[in-house]
Amino acid sequence: MKHKRHIAKSVDNWTRIEAEYSGIYAHRLTEEIQKCKSDEDLKNLLLNSILDKYMFFYTKSNKPHLITKLMLEALDKKNFQFNTPSSRNNLLEQSIDHLVKGSGLLPTLYKIDQIWGSHASEDLLIYLYKQYYENFIPNQDHISWVNKYKPYYLLEGKPWKKN
Repeated sequence: MKHKRHIAKSVDNWTRIEAEYSGIYAHRLTEEIQKCKSDEDLKNLLLNSILDKYMFFYTKSNKPHLITKLMLEALDKKNFQFNTPSSRNNLLEQSIDHLVKGSGLLPTLYKIDQIWGSHASEDLLIYLYKQYYENFIPNQDHISWVNKYKPYYLLEGKPWKKN
């Protein structure tokens, strides 16, 4: 951006955006960078890698912020996408892991069985299942997450059956 430094010096405030990638995403990004045949390809890849992880929205209207709009407009190939598994899409695995290890669910099932006999915990699970179907109302975050990650999980399979 040295060629636009004069613009940066002439404004009183500005936003600097940095992105850091690690793990599988970083390796995949490196592979894709090596495939770039032009500056245009590299620009599209870098913008898409940023937009794949970070987009800015106005909180009250949920409309894309100007910086997001400008990055989207800067992409020459509107259909170009660089997608790899996001660190956020392991949230399902984390949720399941929390239920098993951190929430106290399994110790609670154990206590119930110890107090009311073997398989009494099944009654609790049936109760929880009914609560889910009869009373749970997903909020917008739940719906958005499912819309975003459902295709990934349909390809990857059920995380509790991977081991």
